[in-house]
Amino acid sequence: MMSNQRDHQAIFVLLLLTVFFGSSCSNSKQAMVEAPPPAYQPTPSSPQVRLPSVIAPKLAEVQEAVRRVFKDSAAIDTTTTPNFLTGDFNGDQSEDLAVVLKPIAGKLAAMNEEYPAWLLRDPSQGNPGERPKVNIQEDEAMLAIIHGFGENDWRDPQATQTFLLKNVTGSNMAVLTGKDFSSKHSGRKLPRPAGDLIEETVRGTTGCLYYSSANYLWYDPKTFKPKPDAGMVHGGR
Repeated sequence: MMSNQRDHQAIFVLLLLTVFFGSSCSNSKQAMVEAPPPAYQPTPSSPQVRLPSVIAPKLAEVQEAVRRVFKDSAAIDTTTTPNFLTGDFNGDQSEDLAVVLKPIAGKLAAMNEEYPAWLLRDPSQGNPGERPKVNIQEDEAMLAIIHGFGENDWRDPQATQTFLLKNVTGSNMAVLTGKDFSSKHSGRKLPRPAGDLIEETVRGTTGCLYYSSANYLWYDPKTFKPKPDAGMVHGGR
């Protein structure tokens, strides 16, 4: 009698163990099916963005740029403050250098040679299209604008395209963006500069030097008159 009772108890325990382990395995398999490990996904690489590098010009770099274009014929005018500025003056997304120069003593003939390595212009003249012959005078202050080239802008050894400008060297020179220029002269008839402008006071008038139509022009807020549109016909026809 006791033996049969032990047998029944053993069978009952065995059944309990079978049910327990079977349920555990089933739950484990179900968990594995329902929650598979996440697949590996590599982190997307961020696109490389080339940020514009704005580095303040050093005097030695400016002197080197002047020598590159003018050799030993001109030097930085030390009597003007500031005597050099940087900005994208011709609107080609490259930084340019504007620097005030004077002819070196005894080198005036080289500055006035017939075919110089720069473009001599006088933005103060009324009609720049006529381009009358202009000469540089001894000890005359001029504004040279060296256009940037390549990745190194105006510092590049190949940056030699230069405008040499007469009668527009003044005081309180500062660089204005086109947006700042429009805001500052809101409500007036304005030119359409290609890039940054140089604001300064010349002969008692505060105006701006700007690049347009392959030339540098002078904006005088008192006398400026916009050019008529090319499509306009006089007489209303």
